[in-house]
Amino acid sequence: MKDTFFIYKDFEIYSVEELEWKKEVHRHNFFELLYIEYGTGNHILNSIHHHYKEHDIYLLTPKDYHSFKTLEPTKFHCLRFLPGFFSNKKEIEEIEKLFYYHNQTNGNLIFLENDKVFCEMVILKILDEVAKPKGQNEIIIKSLMMSLIQIIRRNATINESNLSFQTNEVLKIDTILSYIRSNIANPHLLKKKEMANHFNVSIHYIGEYFKTHLNITLRDYIEQTKLKVVTEKLSKSNLTFSEISNDLGFIDSSHFNKFIMRSTGTSPSEFKKSLSISAT
Repeated sequence: MKDTFFIYKDFEIYSVEELEWKKEVHRHNFFELLYIEYGTGNHILNSIHHHYKEHDIYLLTPKDYHSFKTLEPTKFHCLRFLPGFFSNKKEIEEIEKLFYYHNQTNGNLIFLENDKVFCEMVILKILDEVAKPKGQNEIIIKSLMMSLIQIIRRNATINESNLSFQTNEVLKIDTILSYIRSNIANPHLLKKKEMANHFNVSIHYIGEYFKTHLNITLRDYIEQTKLKVVTEKLSKSNLTFSEISNDLGFIDSSHFNKFIMRSTGTSPSEFKKSLSISAT
């Protein structure tokens, strides 16, 4: 494994080359542009499975959680940043808009072909700049990063304007599902009132719209999604029940235990044991 780091305040680059690698589930508290220079494997982002390949570009936002398993030797370039890296107010506002586009694409960015080639060139140019002594390159890196963000936003606008009405209906559901997955650890944001305000619809409409399109209640979908996350954490990490409970925003361990009992009919320890047995 070869890795390199470059760190400025609120910005860092982490490049790593892996032959066989399984990165356990972990949570982000920053934005990250993830560029796959070469290789293939599996990327699980917010419980959604993706087969990554060379030249894929992923966008991860704060509170996303994901994991990797390489199938072929892979080189990752991770450009991590916080809004504070940019001093201009308008630039910061553009970064905040990335949340919306990210939720539409589930992470894997979709570009016009020429834009994708350009984005790859910009990323490689940033990697070239960080290899130089620190100094004036910070200004260059900020400008290049903002160029990437603007291209992502522009492609988002193009994609939105080219969607048919039917596709828009699907997109709305996908956007709601992504919102739920992204905020699964924030129960207060998944209340009908909060979701209705977020999507600018009535509190009654949000539940009816969800049930009509997915034939499941909003509450049941949220419970199922939360159980999937718990299952993945129990299966692929060494987190304690208390840590998982805290990660998912449960009030206390008692509420977590009741949730597991209600969802599986067993206690947390029995449920974890059943996962271990099924994995063997």
